[in-house]
Amino acid sequence: MILPGHVAASVLCHRHLKVALWPALVAGVFPDLVDKFLYYVLRVVPSSRTPMHTLWGWLGSTLLLGLLAWALDRTRRRAWLWSWFVGYGAHLLCDSPLVGGRLPFLWPLRSYTMSSSRAPLSYLFDGGPWPLWTLSAELLLVGYTLATSSRFRRWLAARRPPAKAS
Repeated sequence: MILPGHVAASVLCHRHLKVALWPALVAGVFPDLVDKFLYYVLRVVPSSRTPMHTLWGWLGSTLLLGLLAWALDRTRRRAWLWSWFVGYGAHLLCDSPLVGGRLPFLWPLRSYTMSSSRAPLSYLFDGGPWPLWTLSAELLLVGYTLATSSRFRRWLAARRPPAKAS
Protein backbone atom coordinates (compact mmCIF):
# COMPACT_ATOMS: atom_id res chain seq x y z
CA MET A 1 0.00 0.00 0.00
CA ILE A 2 0.93 3.61 -0.26
CA LEU A 3 0.50 6.48 2.18
CA PRO A 4 -3.33 6.91 2.21
CA GLY A 5 -3.87 3.24 3.07
CA HIS A 6 -1.35 3.27 5.89
CA VAL A 7 -2.86 6.43 7.37
CA ALA A 8 -6.36 4.96 7.10
CA ALA A 9 -5.23 1.75 8.83
CA SER A 10 -3.76 3.79 11.70
CA VAL A 11 -6.95 5.84 12.03
CA LEU A 12 -9.02 2.64 12.15
CA CYS A 13 -6.73 1.24 14.85
CA HIS A 14 -7.28 4.43 16.83
CA ARG A 15 -11.02 4.32 16.30
CA HIS A 16 -11.70 0.63 16.89
CA LEU A 17 -8.83 -0.56 19.09
CA LYS A 18 -8.71 2.66 21.15
CA VAL A 19 -4.96 3.23 20.67
CA ALA A 20 -3.46 6.71 20.89
CA LEU A 21 -3.71 8.36 17.48
CA TRP A 22 -0.29 10.03 17.06
CA PRO A 23 1.93 7.09 18.00
CA ALA A 24 -0.20 4.83 15.78
CA LEU A 25 0.01 7.29 12.86
CA VAL A 26 3.78 7.68 13.15
CA ALA A 27 4.22 3.91 13.46
CA GLY A 28 1.91 3.43 10.48
CA VAL A 29 4.25 5.31 8.15
CA PHE A 30 7.59 4.73 9.92
CA PRO A 31 8.64 1.52 8.07
CA ASP A 32 8.21 3.22 4.70
CA LEU A 33 9.96 6.41 5.79
CA VAL A 34 13.04 4.48 6.86
CA ASP A 35 13.15 1.77 4.21
CA LYS A 36 12.35 4.01 1.26
CA PHE A 37 15.01 6.51 2.38
CA LEU A 38 17.60 3.76 2.81
CA TYR A 39 16.76 2.25 -0.59
CA TYR A 40 15.91 5.17 -2.88
CA VAL A 41 18.15 7.88 -1.42
CA LEU A 42 21.11 6.19 0.24
CA ARG A 43 20.93 2.93 -1.79
CA VAL A 44 22.35 0.89 1.10
CA VAL A 45 19.73 -1.87 1.42
CA PRO A 46 18.73 -4.58 -1.09
CA SER A 47 15.03 -3.68 -1.23
CA SER A 48 12.61 -0.90 -0.39
CA ARG A 49 11.18 -3.23 2.26
CA THR A 50 14.26 -4.01 4.33
CA PRO A 51 15.12 -3.70 7.19
CA MET A 52 12.02 -2.10 8.79
CA HIS A 53 9.41 -4.33 7.13
CA THR A 54 10.72 -7.24 9.20
CA LEU A 55 9.87 -8.78 12.54
CA TRP A 56 13.11 -7.33 13.91
CA GLY A 57 12.26 -3.81 12.75
CA TRP A 58 8.81 -4.07 14.31
CA LEU A 59 9.94 -5.42 17.66
CA GLY A 60 13.16 -3.38 17.79
CA SER A 61 11.44 -0.08 17.10
CA THR A 62 8.75 -0.95 19.65
CA LEU A 63 11.44 -1.63 22.23
CA LEU A 64 13.23 1.64 21.42
CA LEU A 65 10.00 3.60 21.65
CA GLY A 66 9.22 1.89 24.95
CA LEU A 67 12.59 2.99 26.34
CA LEU A 68 12.04 6.52 25.04
CA ALA A 69 8.53 6.64 26.52
CA TRP A 70 9.83 5.32 29.84
CA ALA A 71 12.43 8.10 29.94
CA LEU A 72 10.12 10.92 28.80
CA ASP A 73 6.61 10.18 30.05
CA ARG A 74 6.22 7.27 32.42
CA THR A 75 2.51 7.90 32.94
CA ARG A 76 1.63 7.22 29.30
CA ARG A 77 4.39 4.79 28.33
CA ARG A 78 2.05 1.79 28.06
CA ALA A 79 -0.34 3.71 25.82
CA TRP A 80 2.55 4.86 23.62
CA LEU A 81 4.02 1.37 23.46
CA TRP A 82 0.73 -0.36 22.64
CA SER A 83 -0.22 2.31 20.07
CA TRP A 84 3.15 2.00 18.32
CA PHE A 85 2.98 -1.80 18.32
CA VAL A 86 -0.54 -1.84 16.87
CA GLY A 87 0.09 0.95 14.31
CA TYR A 88 3.27 -0.72 13.09
CA GLY A 89 1.52 -4.09 12.92
CA ALA A 90 -1.27 -2.52 10.87
CA HIS A 91 1.34 -1.20 8.45
CA LEU A 92 2.85 -4.66 8.03
CA LEU A 93 -0.61 -6.19 7.60
CA CYS A 94 -1.39 -3.67 4.86
CA ASP A 95 1.84 -4.61 3.05
CA SER A 96 1.36 -8.35 3.55
CA PRO A 97 0.43 -10.99 1.00
CA LEU A 98 -3.21 -10.55 2.12
CA VAL A 99 -3.35 -7.47 -0.12
CA GLY A 100 -0.94 -8.63 -2.80
CA GLY A 101 2.30 -7.47 -1.20
CA ARG A 102 5.44 -9.28 -0.11
CA LEU A 103 7.24 -8.92 3.18
CA PRO A 104 10.72 -10.09 4.14
CA PHE A 105 9.35 -10.74 7.63
CA LEU A 106 12.20 -12.98 8.84
CA TRP A 107 15.03 -11.25 6.95
CA PRO A 108 18.03 -11.73 7.39
CA LEU A 109 17.43 -15.20 8.92
CA ARG A 110 15.63 -16.25 5.76
CA SER A 111 16.59 -15.08 2.30
CA TYR A 112 13.99 -13.38 0.13
CA THR A 113 14.03 -12.46 -3.51
CA MET A 114 12.58 -9.00 -3.33
CA SER A 115 12.54 -6.85 -6.41
CA SER A 116 12.10 -3.13 -6.12
CA SER A 117 12.10 -0.62 -8.91
CA ARG A 118 14.70 2.10 -8.75
CA ALA A 119 12.00 4.79 -8.50
CA PRO A 120 9.04 5.04 -6.10
CA LEU A 121 5.60 4.35 -7.61
CA SER A 122 7.26 3.37 -10.88
CA TYR A 123 4.15 1.50 -12.04
CA LEU A 124 2.61 4.93 -12.68
CA PHE A 125 5.36 5.97 -15.09
CA ASP A 126 7.05 2.94 -16.67
CA GLY A 127 4.02 1.39 -18.31
CA GLY A 128 4.26 -1.80 -16.25
CA PRO A 129 1.31 -3.61 -14.74
CA TRP A 130 -0.53 -1.78 -11.99
CA PRO A 131 -0.89 -3.62 -8.67
CA LEU A 132 -4.67 -3.72 -9.01
CA TRP A 133 -5.31 -5.99 -6.02
CA THR A 134 -3.28 -3.75 -3.71
CA LEU A 135 -4.76 -0.52 -5.07
CA SER A 136 -8.29 -1.95 -4.75
CA ALA A 137 -7.66 -2.96 -1.14
CA GLU A 138 -6.29 0.50 -0.43
CA LEU A 139 -9.27 2.22 -2.03
CA LEU A 140 -11.66 0.10 0.05
CA LEU A 141 -9.73 0.78 3.26
CA VAL A 142 -9.61 4.54 2.70
CA GLY A 143 -13.26 4.59 1.58
CA TYR A 144 -14.39 2.68 4.66
CA THR A 145 -12.37 4.94 6.94
CA LEU A 146 -13.93 8.05 5.43
CA ALA A 147 -17.46 6.63 5.25
CA THR A 148 -17.42 5.68 8.93
CA SER A 149 -16.04 9.03 10.08
CA SER A 150 -18.67 11.22 11.68
CA ARG A 151 -16.61 14.33 10.91
CA PHE A 152 -16.47 13.42 7.21
CA ARG A 153 -20.22 12.73 7.11
CA ARG A 154 -20.92 16.15 8.70
CA TRP A 155 -18.60 17.78 6.16
CA LEU A 156 -20.48 16.10 3.29
CA ALA A 157 -23.87 17.05 4.74
CA ALA A 158 -22.83 20.71 4.99
CA ARG A 159 -22.06 20.72 1.24
CA ARG A 160 -25.22 18.95 0.12
CA PRO A 161 -27.54 21.27 -1.81
CA PRO A 162 -30.86 21.96 -0.08
CA ALA A 163 -33.81 19.83 -1.16
CA LYS A 164 -36.23 21.53 -3.51
CA ALA A 165 -39.74 22.13 -2.22
CA SER A 166 -42.47 20.46 -4.27
